[in-house]
Amino acid sequence: MRFSVLAFALIIFMTAGVSAQYPKGSLEAKLIDLDKAWTFAELKGDKKAAAAMVADDYVGTTQRGDLENKMQYLGQLAPNADMVRSDDYKIRIFGNTAIMTHRATVQGVRNMQFRSTHVWQKRKGKWLIIAHHGSQILPQPETDNDKHLDRGSGIILARGQISTGSQLVNLR
Repeated sequence: MRFSVLAFALIIFMTAGVSAQYPKGSLEAKLIDLDKAWTFAELKGDKKAAAAMVADDYVGTTQRGDLENKMQYLGQLAPNADMVRSDDYKIRIFGNTAIMTHRATVQGVRNMQFRSTHVWQKRKGKWLIIAHHGSQILPQPETDNDKHLDRGSGIILARGQISTGSQLVNLR
């Protein structure tokens, strides 16, 4: 029972805010639902469900920049305690191929944000992921007014000024 409540909460968290982006029943909405089902399978470590959504000739690029095939991808799947909320979907459809990008916010063990690009292709009536790329969204650096930044040969003290060690230089 406890797992069912947690799974339900996870699904609600993952699907929040998607319905307004694309019309219900559209191909884009269907692809978003498939993407969320894939993410859910990953979080549960459900290799069978994930394998059913990934093409045999799948090529993935991890956030570390490593390439992986379907067997390598499935081999590293394991259940985890993270919750993921995906949003900012952009989908372009070219016949039986769709390119999807989105942002994901991970909360739990790994607190982070990343952007993903998925290439989906309809094969024998079923949409499959044929390629994936993920990149972590790094925190934005603070502005010059928020913090003194080391710039190698000098330190920026305020907007438009730099210290070269022995003198203050106005950059305006």
